[in-house]
Amino acid sequence: MPPRRRPISVEWAKSLVGLSMKVPDYWWDGCKGYRLHDGVIDSYCEISQRWNLLLDTKEDDALYLMAYEAIYKYADFDSSTYNEFQLTQQPIRDGDDEIQTETKKYFRTEAEEWNEIVIEDGDTDTGGRPIDPIEWEGDEEFTIKITDEELASLRDIDGEIRFEKVFQWCLPRFGDDDDQTLFEFQAARMRNYMRKRVLESGFKPRYYKGDKVITGDHVARFYGACLCRMIHGGRSIEQIFSTREIMDAVPSIRESMTKACLEDLTTCLHYSDDWDPECGGDWDDIYDDPKVMAPPGTAKHRLKHGLLEDGYNKRWQAIVNFGKWITTDESRVGGWYHSCMTIGPEPKPIQTGATIHTICITTGPLSTYKLFARVYGGQFDEDIPEINDYGKYKMISLYDLMLSPFKHKGHCVVMDSAYMSDAMCQVGREEWKINMVGTCQTNRTGAGSLGKATVAARGIKVGTHQSVMYQHKDKPITYAIWADNNYVKTLSNFHGPNLLRGGIQRKLRDPVTFRRNKDFTDVDCPEQQWVYCQTYHLIDKGNGAEAKYDLSTESHLHGWSPKLAARFFNMNLNNAYNIYKSLYNKYHPDRTPMLMRSCINDLTHSLLQQGSEIRTRGFGDAPSATKDITTTSSSLDGRKLRSDAVRQHFTSPTATERQPGRVHISVPVVVKKNTATSYCKYHNCPVKNTGAKRKRAYMSKYACEDCSLEKGVDFFLCNSTKSVGGNLVVVDCHTAYHVEKKLYTAPSPVIKSSTVIGLTG
Repeated sequence: MPPRRRPISVEWAKSLVGLSMKVPDYWWDGCKGYRLHDGVIDSYCEISQRWNLLLDTKEDDALYLMAYEAIYKYADFDSSTYNEFQLTQQPIRDGDDEIQTETKKYFRTEAEEWNEIVIEDGDTDTGGRPIDPIEWEGDEEFTIKITDEELASLRDIDGEIRFEKVFQWCLPRFGDDDDQTLFEFQAARMRNYMRKRVLESGFKPRYYKGDKVITGDHVARFYGACLCRMIHGGRSIEQIFSTREIMDAVPSIRESMTKACLEDLTTCLHYSDDWDPECGGDWDDIYDDPKVMAPPGTAKHRLKHGLLEDGYNKRWQAIVNFGKWITTDESRVGGWYHSCMTIGPEPKPIQTGATIHTICITTGPLSTYKLFARVYGGQFDEDIPEINDYGKYKMISLYDLMLSPFKHKGHCVVMDSAYMSDAMCQVGREEWKINMVGTCQTNRTGAGSLGKATVAARGIKVGTHQSVMYQHKDKPITYAIWADNNYVKTLSNFHGPNLLRGGIQRKLRDPVTFRRNKDFTDVDCPEQQWVYCQTYHLIDKGNGAEAKYDLSTESHLHGWSPKLAARFFNMNLNNAYNIYKSLYNKYHPDRTPMLMRSCINDLTHSLLQQGSEIRTRGFGDAPSATKDITTTSSSLDGRKLRSDAVRQHFTSPTATERQPGRVHISVPVVVKKNTATSYCKYHNCPVKNTGAKRKRAYMSKYACEDCSLEKGVDFFLCNSTKSVGGNLVVVDCHTAYHVEKKLYTAPSPVIKSSTVIGLTG
């Protein structure tokens, strides 16, 4: 079976011939050690897609095949020719540098197609030829799209805009006429799934029995319980409904629903009817709600959550009027590696992992508002075929989907190095009519190797804030390197090679002590770098605001989809708060909107109280706010002990009244089968002096009463007869131990028979 991965680009692979290497001993099978061997890449084998290593020694003229991972790891970066080679973290494969559209094929540019633009100190701030951006005709900033009726629905009886109402207004709508709320939609899916489990798995609901069914209000209360659990640190259901420990109990959830109800809702979480009835039965004859599932052809990893994802994206874009500037981001999905996607049966939807790609507003009052979020399943995502209208370059294909609503309008998109390339700049400007700027990896542009060599030749160090800029000879693309805390490389299709004098403030490092100055200093930077710095950090700010309120769900019961549902719910929290602040400042200019924490508290109460009551009677009194430690056992946490309990609480010997004369009395202990199983604690127990290879004391079933109370465990000491050589002798370690510890004043009564004398010496 041929490999699914595309072959390595032969042209690029052969360009690595001549690369200097330093390979350690342990790279060879069966060898150990860290001594480095100098070598050079001699040739490339197209069949094995590996490179031949030739060592710099006359004794060994053999060629050793090396995979690219080893070449990237052991390349000699101190070599004078290192910067002449294009080394990337992953090998460049066929199709990575070409994009085929309906009218044109785009390629990654070559190094000879670029000119360096040098702007000397004291010169003008611009160089090369100017590049005009694609014109934008709309408003600069995003605004809220809301009718008077919708605005009135967001106010309370006093006319004040409420966050909890704004939040529900931002939630997705379902149905042909968008007349079904998220809670009603999810309730229908959960009713179907509960029915499936009852019929096929013998599941027995604890609460939803008889005529009780899951309603939209019940799902709203479930989300309220998740928010409340998050606020209280993610407590378990057992802790939430604790009747003995006030530190665990969550009264708000207990009053909202029963424990059985919360367990049933958690067990039956579902977002799509992604199954068929057993034995070919008719769906409508078995289930009360119609079957709703993802459209045919949906990627496998989106079958369960795809409808939810599309619903959020559609709603978030429908309630705003588009502005000019947007920012895109890529981040790893939490919890992926331990999900059913990667540990489940074959064929797995995705083998390596998934990322979530988002589009965010980063200017104006709605800054950090999410417009789009999609979980991308890797290069074999079925929704984005490997070969499509835009060739084999997967990020172009992904962007074609993400930016569909923003094409041909002159939007400005800021992105990171996960997306940016020569190809992206060309397609974005010529095909999609979008202005693009962002960080770029060295291998994604023909100017990358030139910039890398120039930085090394001039000795430009990080922290000096020097700039190196290149402009393509024909195409409207500018590449810039800026020496900040690292070498920041940016690519733009609507900026010329312009330098902003004192454009950014930085705390410079002292060249001797390497400590940062306390005061900011104005430093020069490329114009496209300034644009990136002004916008991109805001998408991280929005991600941070959402991360503070990650929902707490016991999603291990279902795998991975509930984690995504919670993630989208978190995003909606931040989106709703941005809209709430904007509306509140506009219609209540003399008042200050609530903090996000207070808004989430109000939303939690609102969701927990939505609809009719679930409880038919009150939960009862909450656990006491105080706890009498003296009447409880540490092992049973708040439970009062019966007098006949097997395990009684520990009582200090100092607090126990002893009977006169009962001091360090040897008492028998009830042991299993009346056979001693514990060793004597006396270090001079006679049997230890027999010269045996393993010195062990006698076993005893007698313990000291007082010593046991003081130490908290039975303290065993010999106080019986033992058979030695066929003769019974008395061994009284109990008395000997206490005499030694000066707890007895009388001499030890150990019988010194001939046998015992022989044992004790």
